[in-house]
Amino acid sequence: MSNDKILLETPGFNIVNRDGNHGVVSTIETVMVIPFVSDNQGLPLMIGVMKEKNSFRPGGYAISLLTGTCDNEDPDYLATAKRELKEETGYDVDDNSKWNFLGSLNSVKFLDKEYVCFSVDVTGMEKGEREDSEENRNSEFNFISANDVVKTNDVFIPALFLKLFKFVVGMDLYNRDDSVFGKIEGFNPEL
Repeated sequence: MSNDKILLETPGFNIVNRDGNHGVVSTIETVMVIPFVSDNQGLPLMIGVMKEKNSFRPGGYAISLLTGTCDNEDPDYLATAKRELKEETGYDVDDNSKWNFLGSLNSVKFLDKEYVCFSVDVTGMEKGEREDSEENRNSEFNFISANDVVKTNDVFIPALFLKLFKFVVGMDLYNRDDSVFGKIEGFNPEL
């Protein structure tokens, strides 16, 4: 934005003063992927998470969803998601019917960053070798049960799980005829 005063510039983000407020502005585009294993009705039983070394978290590691940076060679966000899934987990899922676009998420109000989000059903698929990289040597990919989603500290895990669940179930809780949730005069959940 033209009214940003850059206080600190880095390759991945800038710390700026915007209209008297300090914040972080990302300079890279990133995708977020939630791989899942489903039951015979398509409901997610387990979701894939990364356990990564992170000196900013208690215990020195973080449990988070798979994220990746868009490369110039990636023609679109889905291509980035597919590449990152293969590099970081070993799952090679080229079939577009296994992928769902879940929209985008952001986290805290002082961080100007949106993650483009996808889910991918890896049920019954063989996991190949992960890319040999420093990042992967400092992380591991595992599945957690749907019941453990709410036990994680990462805000993106339950948030994206809810988006996934809504997509898989095909039900919009706000617009159900029998629902009173969100039917407050003047309330708009689509803000």
